[in-house]
Amino acid sequence: MTRRLLYTALALVGFSNTSLAQSTVDFSSFTRTSYNEVTVHDPSIVYDKVGTYYIFGSHRAVAKTTDLVNWTQCADNVNNYGNYGWQNAGYTIEGNEWAPDVIWNPTMNKWLMYMSLNGDKWCSSIVCLAADNIEGPYIYQGVVIYSGFRGRVDHVGYTKTDDWKHTDLAQVTGATSLPERYNVENWGSFWPNCIDPCVSLDNDKMYLTYGSWSGGIFQIQLDPSTGLRDYNVTYPYEVSGNTATPGAANPNCTSDPYFGKKLAGGYYVSGEGAYIKKIGKYYYLFLSYGGLESTGGYEMRVFRSEHIDGPYDYALYDSYRLNYGPNAKTNRGQRLLGAMGAWGAVNEGELAQGHNSVLVDEQGDAFVVYHTRYQHKGEMHNVRVRQLFVNKNGFLLTSPFRYTGKQTRQSDIESKRLFTAEQIAGTYQMMLHPYKLDHQNKQVSEAQTITLTADGKIIGDGIEDGVWEFTDENKSFVHLEIDLEDYYGVAIRQNVDHLLNASAICFSAVKESYQYGGEAVWLYKLDNSTTGIHNVERENVNTANAPSYNLAGQRVSKNYKGIIIQNGKKFIKK
Repeated sequence: MTRRLLYTALALVGFSNTSLAQSTVDFSSFTRTSYNEVTVHDPSIVYDKVGTYYIFGSHRAVAKTTDLVNWTQCADNVNNYGNYGWQNAGYTIEGNEWAPDVIWNPTMNKWLMYMSLNGDKWCSSIVCLAADNIEGPYIYQGVVIYSGFRGRVDHVGYTKTDDWKHTDLAQVTGATSLPERYNVENWGSFWPNCIDPCVSLDNDKMYLTYGSWSGGIFQIQLDPSTGLRDYNVTYPYEVSGNTATPGAANPNCTSDPYFGKKLAGGYYVSGEGAYIKKIGKYYYLFLSYGGLESTGGYEMRVFRSEHIDGPYDYALYDSYRLNYGPNAKTNRGQRLLGAMGAWGAVNEGELAQGHNSVLVDEQGDAFVVYHTRYQHKGEMHNVRVRQLFVNKNGFLLTSPFRYTGKQTRQSDIESKRLFTAEQIAGTYQMMLHPYKLDHQNKQVSEAQTITLTADGKIIGDGIEDGVWEFTDENKSFVHLEIDLEDYYGVAIRQNVDHLLNASAICFSAVKESYQYGGEAVWLYKLDNSTTGIHNVERENVNTANAPSYNLAGQRVSKNYKGIIIQNGKKFIKK
């Protein structure tokens, strides 16, 4: 049923705040509940193998849980950083300990923490610490990789003269003087900032993926016996994937003897908080685009590969392109979710979600862990956990509600039909996650009411042509088509968060125009005989047939893309 997609220009059709309200869901018969929230920025999750999950975040924030729902803040236990002195003069370690990643190293029989110590002028590094217990104490082992060595900035421990000699550049490359390609004023136009570590174990090898805005995201191998760099692994110098002779710095460098292999970004395009996880067949590279503030447009993008070191589809840039926000020139990367208004039983919208990590449990089910800010709470942030699913084509999907207990497993989707068409039929709330929201004005997507019929139709305001179907016998993979836009996903059962025993039939799907990214869509209805949906009377609104009207009864054109809110005003996005 896949058809050629129709692309239309963005148009906004406004209607006043006095318009008739959207349909709502009545949750009054359910018992509300709350959760123990924590504020860990850039949360990196790790399981201790005996029943407790930990998240480590920036500024040495740590929390733990046994159920991935209720968290307890706990003290970190970092011993010291030895005689570390790489940051630029005037900087301190305190306040600049960013985005640690903790992993169990079976070779060393220790927990290893990789901490980015941020400095100005790209004078950053990633250090390794080790502990016998996951809660510490963590003892400094050494620096894994440095950035910013170009003899132009004094450091905390020494002057700028030949600062490269205070790194391991000579040990890695054999250099006897600073190579020309590093002797640049604007370091970030060519080379990475050594922050945001992610360490992965894969086939008895260890990989460090790191970097940020500026030169991009790079990867090197580590030595499992030390936790530090593997000096026996070498990297060629390559430009645009082809072997080249090192000379002056080239922004299209894709492999470097010191910094390793370039996986994503470049040219100062946004992208940070890299995290790699294998789920099923593919390795998925998660990046956060945009700025982390509540008005910064933070959002999670996902790229995939069959190899841990890539290539990751369309993640590399060969020129600068704005890649997030309302004026973005490219939509690269699958969008996991985005800024959204009230959803389910939660009245406060989420936005600026990002810098995630991913857990795959012992049953093979995956979870994304990230921090989120809110529409009306400034820079306050909390940790969120959502279950991840994989659709039939190998693209990731997020659960519509935060995780409050596993009701559907990936193996369930792949082995059984969880619902009949008659059970599917009903009135749903739908949330689209479009690109190009106006983050500076905290623009969010808002839920809209639609109906799915047992004979495969999707009916709703502004939807001219909508169908749904199961795609595989005895499986719960689904296909949704809304005005010639194809979404492939899963039908699952999940509890509506902040309610007790509020089971819902849910859809999570993604539009797979992968070269240009992929927008997600969620649907849910309460899974009982009385759904609690109350339809508000709407004058002059035809919900089943063309022509379509907005909630004020004004006729609008087709190619409906959802409802969005900006500064308290509602708009229909086409």
